[in-house]
Amino acid sequence: MITIGTLALALLTATQAVEAQSSGCGKAPPSSGTKSMTVNGRQRQYILQLPNNYDRNKQHRVVIGYHWRDGSMNDVASGGFYGLRQLAGDSTIFVAPNGLNAGWANNGGEDITFTDQIVTMLKNDLCVNEGEFFATGWSYGGAMSHSAACSRPDVFKAVAVIAGAQLSGCSGGNSPVAYLGMHGAADNVLPISMGRQLRDKWLQTNGCTSKNAPEPSSGQQNHIKTEYSCTRAAVTWIANGGGHVPDPSGSNGVKFAPGETWSFFNAAVGGGGGNPNPQPQPTTAPTNPQPTQPTNPGNPGGNCAPRWAQCGGQGWNGPTCCESGSTCRASNQWYSQCL
Repeated sequence: MITIGTLALALLTATQAVEAQSSGCGKAPPSSGTKSMTVNGRQRQYILQLPNNYDRNKQHRVVIGYHWRDGSMNDVASGGFYGLRQLAGDSTIFVAPNGLNAGWANNGGEDITFTDQIVTMLKNDLCVNEGEFFATGWSYGGAMSHSAACSRPDVFKAVAVIAGAQLSGCSGGNSPVAYLGMHGAADNVLPISMGRQLRDKWLQTNGCTSKNAPEPSSGQQNHIKTEYSCTRAAVTWIANGGGHVPDPSGSNGVKFAPGETWSFFNAAVGGGGGNPNPQPQPTTAPTNPQPTQPTNPGNPGGNCAPRWAQCGGQGWNGPTCCESGSTCRASNQWYSQCL
């Protein structure tokens, strides 16, 4: 016998499913590949990657992967969108936007506007689940993912930030978004303290209880995962002993970021989505990502920042000069870098 409560729950579930369905469901889809659009009078590009067996009548998850400084949309796409595409099966539409000047300064919110237009295109032209939009990225791409969560909490259900920092701004940032932060203790480009700053911001926003978060020592081949108790949205912090890389190694040399990211996204929407049991990633690095970490950073006299490191920006208290052969250049009001 079907009870009134069971019937009501079924009707609610059906209503929520309809509400999450985008207007692009049922339409003939655009093809995968490099696309362009005009944003604030400028031509911007992005790569759209549909599942191999895209179904125009099935709601798909969306993952936007932002590239690192001096990287590109091509690097993200050829690297399997930070290793997530192989875990997604036919569940997910991936997008890799291209930043201006190979970065995400987000001056005047222009990169958020670019993201807005991509989201609108996806909803209008493709069958997507509007409750399952996610963003991820490494370094500058992590900073842009954080900025997207701050500015568009009504769009993004969760973000995963790999070795990120406050580089692309945080307009808003008062509404909860599930946040996964991953950072290396040996990061000499964006020190782990900058990753903790982002984490702590989301701990406050998401109503989390403070707790000790142990971290491996610099250079230690290990990673430690801390999950917080939160009332509004989840926060997870994974510290490892490595440096500034997009594919950090943890215990036993396993590349943990793709599996942890996918599991976190699944948990943010109550499970489902692609391979339910992602396997540990091989220890080889992605095909194209080129870490901006210098092989020999140097720091003559111990007073100036090494090449690629931060040298200025709003609230910056570190060195403002750069090692010989590099110059401190401003990306935006929050961040200047030795180049």
